[in-house]
Amino acid sequence: RVPPSLSRREAMSSPLAAAAAASLAAAGSPWPAAAVVADGVTYDDLPPKAQQAYQQYWPALQLAADSYVFELYDLLPEPGRWDSIGAITESTDIGSAASVSKLEREYLTPMRILALAFPPDAGGEEMQAALNKFQGSMFQLSRLARAGQTTGNVAAPSAKEVAAVEKTWDDGRTAINSFFEALNSGTAGAASASGKVAPRLVGIPPKGAGYPRSKKLYTQLRKDAALCRNRGGEALAGLWGNLMVYGTVPGVNPCGSVNMANYFAQ
Repeated sequence: RVPPSLSRREAMSSPLAAAAAASLAAAGSPWPAAAVVADGVTYDDLPPKAQQAYQQYWPALQLAADSYVFELYDLLPEPGRWDSIGAITESTDIGSAASVSKLEREYLTPMRILALAFPPDAGGEEMQAALNKFQGSMFQLSRLARAGQTTGNVAAPSAKEVAAVEKTWDDGRTAINSFFEALNSGTAGAASASGKVAPRLVGIPPKGAGYPRSKKLYTQLRKDAALCRNRGGEALAGLWGNLMVYGTVPGVNPCGSVNMANYFAQ
């Protein structure tokens, strides 16, 4: 079943995605200085709502690509963990405990908001097409993974089934890359308030080989984010740190060293 679409408020309910815009705004975006602006439509040509959507959601998209490589791809050769792939599309709708799937929350909603915010001739049409392909690939991947998972006393999937899962992951990869290419093209020359040019979103190479972003930083970000949530978030964790409880060390950030403000500086 395809889950219902999210509002922007719900989209940012993911702990990491929710922190992205706020942390980057507070710390100043770590964007590199001056870059060559591509020909054609530039950031300044975009409607204000498209500019706002881009500034708010590009971190969530790059984080989604990191997750696609560093988490999802690592599950492909392990059928015993394919239940985790299948779970990406699962949602609940039990009264107040209702929740949307990880796929919807961390991938589809930021993509959908950006595709709708950008004019068709500024990449919006290409983004929507890529979004549709990605969504189809992910539901197919989830279905194949659930059918072939070996949790419990179940025979291992055949080589054909493994190849189908890998091929479907790759279809999703190419769709993400197509979305990023359209977004990068439509935001040529995008700049922060400080006048620095925005980064190009980094696409995913075949099999994730040579992906230039840091898995070590990504893993630490996940750990630090979980630690921070357990301590009540940035403000409360800082309070406990000052009181030297929860095993914190004076002078050390109780929310860890990797956060949304410095993660995108890599």
